[in-house]
Amino acid sequence: MGVNMKQVVNSYLKKNRETIYQVGDELFKNPELGFKEEKTGQIICGYLDRLGISYKKHVSVHGVICTLGNGNGYHIGVTADMDALLTGRDGVKMPFHSCGHSIQVAVLLNLISAFHKSRVLEQLPGRVSFLFTPAEEFIDIEERKRMKEKGIIKFYSGKQNMIYEGIFDEVDIVLSCHVMGPDEANPNARFDINSTLSGFILKEAVFKGQAAHAGVIPHLGKNALQAATLSLTALQMLKDTFAPEAGARVYPILKEGGRTPNIICDYAVLETYIRANKEKDLIKINGQLNDAFRYCALALGTTCEINDSNGYLPLNQSKEINEVIYRNMLAICNEKEIIHNVVSGASGDIGDLSFLMPAIQFGFSGISGIVHSAQFEIIDKNHVYINTAIVLAGTILDILSDETLQIKKENFKAKKEFYLKHWLKVEA
Repeated sequence: MGVNMKQVVNSYLKKNRETIYQVGDELFKNPELGFKEEKTGQIICGYLDRLGISYKKHVSVHGVICTLGNGNGYHIGVTADMDALLTGRDGVKMPFHSCGHSIQVAVLLNLISAFHKSRVLEQLPGRVSFLFTPAEEFIDIEERKRMKEKGIIKFYSGKQNMIYEGIFDEVDIVLSCHVMGPDEANPNARFDINSTLSGFILKEAVFKGQAAHAGVIPHLGKNALQAATLSLTALQMLKDTFAPEAGARVYPILKEGGRTPNIICDYAVLETYIRANKEKDLIKINGQLNDAFRYCALALGTTCEINDSNGYLPLNQSKEINEVIYRNMLAICNEKEIIHNVVSGASGDIGDLSFLMPAIQFGFSGISGIVHSAQFEIIDKNHVYINTAIVLAGTILDILSDETLQIKKENFKAKKEFYLKHWLKVEA
């Protein structure tokens, strides 16, 4: 594939600069929690309507999919998360795009516009699906439980629902990008590549004891709060047994622990994510915590009920695709501005897709402040909206024009069946 095709697409990406800046600002100013991205979906559909492009909406509640290309041959999927976080601002938690998902949406819209107007995909034997996916952040679980009970969703993540519904069955590979936080060791970095994402399990431990008057007969009570506290102590000691390469992260919170100090606490709840870089370590550490919590409860005459919700699998990056991504990054910046192999404790549902098929997610700079905080701010619009799109566009064109780069997914059907049964716990 000649350089000219890339130059044509890149010229459209750049010409669309001011429009995509406005769309990015609109998306950023309208943050919505997962499965509630109604306004975000309307912005996406409105943009596609103005381009005259057909699409499918209401995918996994508010997701949107549009496909460009000849409709046959190699099939690339490009994903963008739609949802925001609950972020503390002025002492109040409210939706805020502190993880940069609004940027991903704008980048995909810019790509769609450039490919549509340039018509270059019509010259290549393949297609590209742009998948706007809801509910990547694994939060607001009580609300999602209610949605699940009503049959609105089946799983807590947008991509998990879409996997179950067969949306990715015909996709060969998945490309994704995500904002990266400022790196103190590499302050001038513009991209990162081949970084890890941890898998995680959401754990709730419910301790039940016996209430009693704390001033008169405390010895007749069974203190659930103390059982939870002992479990926290056990966890801190267990952390010394976690291998450094496991990348384990366990930071629990006490959700409930008594309501009045003159009654021995009979009900306490701990909640935590368990994160690890590999599935085997995740399962091992989860088992260690289950044993610790249950035996700590038993030691104090209480009980402990464990409620686990599997979150996301670790990200398994495709080396072959990342090599293509890397070459396209070098068209934007020099080697010193690219960070390699970052070990991250973050998680994402792109990890589930990487279990099923070749997938990558690279990082881009252009923000200030701490990711997931109220200080998050976009400071380099050209880089986040234009340069990032150029990297993705070049990668798409390289892959579709060179059969040697068209990696095939292996044993997809068997992997999906295993994933649904053993990770998402879908009953046959």
